[in-house]
Amino acid sequence: MGTPPGGPPKKDGPPMAIILIGVLVAFVVLSGAGCIVCAAIGRSKPTTTASSGSSGSKGSSADAVWITSDHPYVKFQAPPGWSRSLSGEWGTFRAPSGKAVFAFTSFDRPGESTVKLGKAAGILGVNDVSWGSPTSGDIGPNKFPAKMGEGTCNFEGPGGYIWYATVNPGGADQILLIYTVSRAGTKAERDAALVAIKSLQRR
Repeated sequence: MGTPPGGPPKKDGPPMAIILIGVLVAFVVLSGAGCIVCAAIGRSKPTTTASSGSSGSKGSSADAVWITSDHPYVKFQAPPGWSRSLSGEWGTFRAPSGKAVFAFTSFDRPGESTVKLGKAAGILGVNDVSWGSPTSGDIGPNKFPAKMGEGTCNFEGPGGYIWYATVNPGGADQILLIYTVSRAGTKAERDAALVAIKSLQRR
């Protein structure tokens, strides 16, 4: 009768079940690694991105550039037409004329706002700052409570104006907004800085 059939020929390589298990394990590992990276990026202060387009907020233009922060979770419009640099702990914006600069940073520890305010002079490029008495108020459409101060400084020569606000959107993370305008700066440049300040709101 002859030799019975020996069945289908054996296939080289690992069984399909082992391959599928390997694929699943790789997926889980890579997914976990991706989450760790996202968490690390998300905790940087401030985490900032720029996005163009209308946010649906009142008073915002269709071509507004919005600056976002993860800690605190807020956003504001960039001063229109100003150059920007977003790196490290500070974001800075400079008027085309160089006669005005706006900057921001965030903090989450008691007393840290004083340290940040001291560093702001170097960020803005000012010296000989003389502050007036601070006041309390609110900032933006969400009316975040804020401590504000203004004074004079040497920026592109004597007679410069400087203003700051430490803003509490709720929680430990807070934001410092500060700008300066030289004596030769214009009202339009000061108004451009105010666009950023007045637009600060929750994301």
